[in-house]
Amino acid sequence: MSQEAGGVTGRILAVTTIFLSLLFLSSPAMAGEWVPAGADQPGFRITDVTVSGDGAYGALTGDAGIILLNADGVERWRIPEGSYSSVSLSGDGKILVAGGDGILVLHQDSTVLATIRSRNYVNDVAISADGSRIVAAIDDETLRIYNVTGTLVRSTETGDDLVSVAISPDGAYIAGGTDTGNVLLFSSTGDERWTYGLSRKPVTAVAMAEGARTIAAVSEDGVVVLLSRAGGLLWSGSAPHAGGVSVTSDGDGVAVADRQGVRFIERDGTPAGLIPGVDASVSTAMDSDGTLIAVTNGARVSGFIQETVAAPEEMGRQSETRENTDNSSVTVLTPTLAETLPPEGGIPVSTQSSFPLVPAITGLILGAGFTAAGRRFRE
Repeated sequence: MSQEAGGVTGRILAVTTIFLSLLFLSSPAMAGEWVPAGADQPGFRITDVTVSGDGAYGALTGDAGIILLNADGVERWRIPEGSYSSVSLSGDGKILVAGGDGILVLHQDSTVLATIRSRNYVNDVAISADGSRIVAAIDDETLRIYNVTGTLVRSTETGDDLVSVAISPDGAYIAGGTDTGNVLLFSSTGDERWTYGLSRKPVTAVAMAEGARTIAAVSEDGVVVLLSRAGGLLWSGSAPHAGGVSVTSDGDGVAVADRQGVRFIERDGTPAGLIPGVDASVSTAMDSDGTLIAVTNGARVSGFIQETVAAPEEMGRQSETRENTDNSSVTVLTPTLAETLPPEGGIPVSTQSSFPLVPAITGLILGAGFTAAGRRFRE
């Protein structure tokens, strides 16, 4: 009897161990949780936010100036003059460019590098990762390319007004969104490569990976697409009240922001995470690795970082390291990709199930184990 009971107890412990292990491994936290990294409420209407490629700096602009922030949301400096609708940072955050009634180019220490006047409104601006090229969407149906000193390098007629613009981190490609609902791809010199019809409404935001491997765009009516460098459709969906899109530098991860939160997807549209309950209906920006993101609803800017969750055997050491350094590490969003086209439509959703399948199955196994153990013990 005691040997049988001991054997049953051993089996129960084994099943319990398997159950707890599977439960822990299937926890959403294992994928890396997004946690708040700081927030700022500047007291004026925010029109745009940006994050440097290395994640060390953020910036925001609106109808009462420009603010440069550290990654934790601490304000470094503020320029209260001017009204701007867009802002962009170089990869290391050393160069900032803002667009509105004209274009203002600033150094990280707030020194003015160039002031570019424009007869027509500057709808959007972007700067290459190395800070050498600035692209501007001008409200006169032109795309303009400048160097960091404000010298005009190239002006290209687009046929329609561009309302959004992006430049690949390597500076090789430029993407633009028109007020008539088209997405355009240009070479680094401003030569048009192709046009993709997205919607009948303006394309309010575009974002692009290195070498234009992945191009994300969203329209005013919430149509979202991911396109390849050749202009092929990788995925399409919807995001009502969208506040923008952002792409990692390798093109593997995409963030889609709206009034309900931020949804992360892979290049083929596979869900990859969620930041729920944050209003990101005005603007969003992500660092090149996809581990830091800033969003705004027009009144408040909030930052989030993705925490690394170590394997079970590493948890103790990681906890000790965090206590010693008082810093949270982050993990890169690098999902597995499929090159086949996914079904069209649908809003990106969280991969964090409220009732994971694996724990449910293991729970049934555990229950069966206890039932069998009890019957065996009675016998």
